[in-house]
Amino acid sequence: MRRLLAFLLLSALAVAGAVWLADRPGEVTIHWQGWRLDTTVPVLLATVALLTVLLSLLGRVLRLVVGGPGRMLAARRTRLTRKGYVALSDGLAAVASGDSRQATRLARKADKLLKDQAVTGLLTVRAAEISGDPATLRARYETMTERPETAYLGFKGLMDLALRQGDRDAARAHATRALALQPGAEGLAGVLFDLQMEAGLLAEAELTLGIARRHSVLPSAELAHRRALVLFARAEAAEKSGDAAAALALALDSRDAEPSFVPAVAMAARLHRAKGKPRKAESLIRSTFRVAPHPLLTAEWAALGQADSPLDRVKRMRILAEDNPAAACGHVALAEAALAARLWGQARTHLEKALEQQPSRHVLALLAQLERDERKDEAAALAWLARSGDAGTGPAWTCGGCGRTAPAFSVACPACHAPGRMEWR
Repeated sequence: MRRLLAFLLLSALAVAGAVWLADRPGEVTIHWQGWRLDTTVPVLLATVALLTVLLSLLGRVLRLVVGGPGRMLAARRTRLTRKGYVALSDGLAAVASGDSRQATRLARKADKLLKDQAVTGLLTVRAAEISGDPATLRARYETMTERPETAYLGFKGLMDLALRQGDRDAARAHATRALALQPGAEGLAGVLFDLQMEAGLLAEAELTLGIARRHSVLPSAELAHRRALVLFARAEAAEKSGDAAAALALALDSRDAEPSFVPAVAMAARLHRAKGKPRKAESLIRSTFRVAPHPLLTAEWAALGQADSPLDRVKRMRILAEDNPAAACGHVALAEAALAARLWGQARTHLEKALEQQPSRHVLALLAQLERDERKDEAAALAWLARSGDAGTGPAWTCGGCGRTAPAFSVACPACHAPGRMEWR
């Protein structure tokens, strides 16, 4: 409605103006370069309007002629871009379906049409991943590292590729760059920590844990265990270099990070004993044994009474066993002390308790020894030994990665060298 009113108003004004000019034609004389032109105002205005229209039409024709090739090229680029994005979309669908051949073909097509690796890089990477082409993968990942928007994905991809190829040093370098770009990336800090621990870069591993703690990318329990592990490794290095004071301080820090970390407690107790501070060693062992009983602790507890008589050793071991009556290793240690003191009744009582709680070949062997020493009953001893075939060896330090067992705890698995995987089970 508004447009109609505006049109009618403009038409009325135009008609009124034309009538007004027709009633007042006037005269116009133009002198130019010896030429004289006499006309009326309406004719002059009509001539100017006609020239304006002609010039406008001429301009449009010239733009069509001059700009035609450019528009044709732009249209062609638009068509190619559209085809490129179609190839990109179809290629991602092929990746999702696991069709490596189709994905690779469409990735090349999209790369050729779009001519922008920043756009096609992800498709090419995924196509190379499912087709198993490491050379293309590496080239694409390296290209991705050149752009801030995709640099993290590039370094993360190079890290994963290096890990698959067994190049731990390259993987560690790429993981360091990736973590610097995205310190909150899930799982990355843990991988870098393991690589640094494998390489013995303990200070760097501690820094990585600091980053993980600030960005809350590791569970608190895992963070505590990893911190205890790296501090224990530093304690071992300090003790090896002859710095017992630093080793003790680091072992205590490791125990503070994870109070149930038995290897650190055992080391701290041993170092306290070596410094002539048995009471501190006893306090450490007993407080830990109540929550995390372990043969390492019973061994350190027994070592504190090396100069004791056999009966005094029995008394000593009874104190620790009573701190945690549910611990089989406490009963075993007390039974061993009782056997040495020839207290057959106590030895049998605690071996039977250990057998109920955690039957093992070692317990059965001690029962066989008891039969020989107390009753000289070889048949009963052989009967106990015969049962050892069905019993397990008992808990041992076992790698959670490769499943191999080891006689003693170590920061890294002796078989697969993975750090922090040794568990008592």
